[in-house]
Amino acid sequence: MKSTLYPVQELRRKTHAWAIKLRVNPRVIRVQDMRHKWGSCSSAGTVTLATDLADMDASFQDYVIVHELLHMRYAMHGKVFKAVLTAHVPGWQKFDDFRQRPGSSEQRA
Repeated sequence: MKSTLYPVQELRRKTHAWAIKLRVNPRVIRVQDMRHKWGSCSSAGTVTLATDLADMDASFQDYVIVHELLHMRYAMHGKVFKAVLTAHVPGWQKFDDFRQRPGSSEQRA
């Protein structure tokens, strides 16, 4: 059972909470339909999350949110990015195969 009747607002709330914890300041947090990804982060500081991410397990939500917010500090998926991700979302590797949605034609970094 969902913890809220407003899953989009809950994703935004969760993202704000993680942003504070990670000490990043996204300009905009959007939740919208996305067919190929669960989330993205632009160089201008816009974090976008897929609407149906709200239907996923809370730990997967945390993984996607933290992953995208970390791109505000680290552009690439290098060693430091992965170390910080591990510190905040232990065991994130089990989710990495699901980061790109089925049918996505995008290359993995």
